[in-house]
Amino acid sequence: MKSKVLLATALLLILISASLFTYPEVSKQVVQGQNDIAISRFDKTAGNVQGDNGDNAGDGDGSDDGNGSSYSTYEEAAADGAVNDEGYLINDYGEVISDYPVVFQKDLDRLYRDSAAYNAALNERQDMDVDFSVSALDLTNYGVFDGIYGYISAPSIGLNIPIFLGAGEYNMACGGAHLYHTSLPLGGESTNTVIAGHTGYFGMIVFDYLPLLSEGDIVSVTTYFDTLDYRVTAKKEITATETNDLYISKGKDLLTLITCARMGKTRCEVICERA
Repeated sequence: MKSKVLLATALLLILISASLFTYPEVSKQVVQGQNDIAISRFDKTAGNVQGDNGDNAGDGDGSDDGNGSSYSTYEEAAADGAVNDEGYLINDYGEVISDYPVVFQKDLDRLYRDSAAYNAALNERQDMDVDFSVSALDLTNYGVFDGIYGYISAPSIGLNIPIFLGAGEYNMACGGAHLYHTSLPLGGESTNTVIAGHTGYFGMIVFDYLPLLSEGDIVSVTTYFDTLDYRVTAKKEITATETNDLYISKGKDLLTLITCARMGKTRCEVICERA
């Protein structure tokens, strides 16, 4: 009996050890799968903008023109009970009838204008003595309810993660987090979009492989408005309090990526310039 107990205990310890060894990799694959789903949903939503060039917009009376929605804004659609609070189209019974959320051209036009105005204000005065976790804009005001402004990808390291606004703990754990009071990713002269993400989260992939980027590698940022390609120009190891590279550099179109290094004692910083 004693030998059976010892054998059972040994087998249990082996199973526990094996699960601890394999869990992080399996969990990372699950998380990356979730990121891929979120990005695929974003692409489908962006590819089927309601009211885009007038193709999907009706006269606002609720009549469907065959393209999925007859409304020009989320507010109109919600007021008529045509979308739910997650942005999905619904029928008269409240049943979801779209495979992904919908966004409306007028809302996106307003989002672009407000994003551009935010960037222009930074050129007048950019202050780093701010709470980076604040969201530059509230996306729900534009009919975007998943919190995703776009996504960032770098094929050389397999990076493909959504971008959220505000560097709070949740956003940084789930994807790339845009630092408040740095440029929103619209591109253009005198902009510097700064994206931060965690490294070393148990079972999570965010910026774990960021240090593997090399000079010349391409990093792309996709939003509802465009896909912008940047080329890695420098990598640095900085202290947690250094902010020099977060500022706008006059005349340059920059993307700066930051994550923890040396168990959080320093930061890995990757600087990219518009390709």
